[in-house]
Amino acid sequence: MTDPVEPSIVVLARSPDGSVEELPAGRIDEIDQVTDRDGTLVWVSATAPDDDDIDALGREFRLHPLALEDLRKQHQRPKLDTYERQHMIVAYEAVADAPDGLSEIHIFVGAGWLLSVTWTATPMCDAVRRAFAGRRNGGINTTSELPYAILDAAVDSYFPELDTLSDRIDAIEDKVLVGEADRESLAEILHLKRRLLELRRVLAPMRDVANVLLRRDLEIVDAASAPYYQDLYDHLVRVLDQVDIYRELLAAVLDARLTVASNSLNAIMKRLTAFTVVLMVPTLIAGIYGMNFDVMPELRQPLGYPLALGIMAAAVVVAVTYFRRKGWF
Repeated sequence: MTDPVEPSIVVLARSPDGSVEELPAGRIDEIDQVTDRDGTLVWVSATAPDDDDIDALGREFRLHPLALEDLRKQHQRPKLDTYERQHMIVAYEAVADAPDGLSEIHIFVGAGWLLSVTWTATPMCDAVRRAFAGRRNGGINTTSELPYAILDAAVDSYFPELDTLSDRIDAIEDKVLVGEADRESLAEILHLKRRLLELRRVLAPMRDVANVLLRRDLEIVDAASAPYYQDLYDHLVRVLDQVDIYRELLAAVLDARLTVASNSLNAIMKRLTAFTVVLMVPTLIAGIYGMNFDVMPELRQPLGYPLALGIMAAAVVVAVTYFRRKGWF
């Protein structure tokens, strides 16, 4: 698990000429003056804000009380909420070292500004912010393009995660096929199934969010950005398809693991049964001649003892030969 992130608020203002100015975090109350400039795009990135920071951001951007409640509670389901003059998007980025392997991102979009709030490390989102702050900002010029850039980076973070899961599934499958799966392999299978379930829990509603944005019922998506949101939706569908395929593959691997274990148990029972039959005839002969009766056949014969041992040995040889031909040994 990564170390806790340092609380910070970064304010970036991009002018129409492409220059980007980073404003001091203490000037949050002046953001409205910056957004009033024609063509200026402001991105405020808040990391691990406390209650005072959330109150300050709420006052400056006039965030809805329900949105502020979501910020304080966190652990929200991916969704798109529409309020007066602003929209809130909740998404998740896949981060291997984050708690639960997911980092929550709240995105608020208004006229000329965007506010993103995170609580744990978000490498992909941070990369978009660095690109926005640099000269080569990837063509991020409007409030339609900036949410897409953040969401696309969040979705792209799932592809390496799925590649890692695929490699782990392949390794477990190889162990199962060669009969080397142990209790740890079963625990890993169940862990991977739980991980895939967690991914699907956030990816399915993220796909629904992308679908709502794609319909262009909201002013967030303009005509120029629509193809990019279509690409975002396609990526989410692709990721979800992979998650479903891996879940089915894991179910098949688990069934194979149980089948192999059942077959191994059957083989052990067959061997134990064969050993029981092999030892049963000598035990029967010894048991009969161990009874305390005075009148029994062959008790007074000089060769009775060697004859009994010979019969026992012959019975063992016959039984072992039979079971070897049947493949039980």
